[in-house]
Amino acid sequence: MNESQRTSRFVELRDHDHLAKIDSFLEVTEWSNSEGFDLHLSRGEQSINLSWGEWSALLAALGDWIDQHQPESTCPHIISTDEGTSYCKLAESTAQLLAKLRGQS
Repeated sequence: MNESQRTSRFVELRDHDHLAKIDSFLEVTEWSNSEGFDLHLSRGEQSINLSWGEWSALLAALGDWIDQHQPESTCPHIISTDEGTSYCKLAESTAQLLAKLRGQS
């Protein structure tokens, strides 16, 4: 039998989503082989398991979808910079969280 410890991160959804219930949360746990992660949403006990390659593909798919819309109308987390560009603060925070899980920060 093999035993391992896995790195997990937990956030209250209410801090990131105004539609979330007070006690809603999101938990991300890196796989023990470091090849992906499990994502658990308290809402409806939803879970998804993604390899890092699948995560990369999901970001590519979402990027293409978001590009078809006006950023201000699709994401309440859009931040405009002094240089005149815009980005999604939530996506940036998610990427930073996942980078920490991968040990890159």
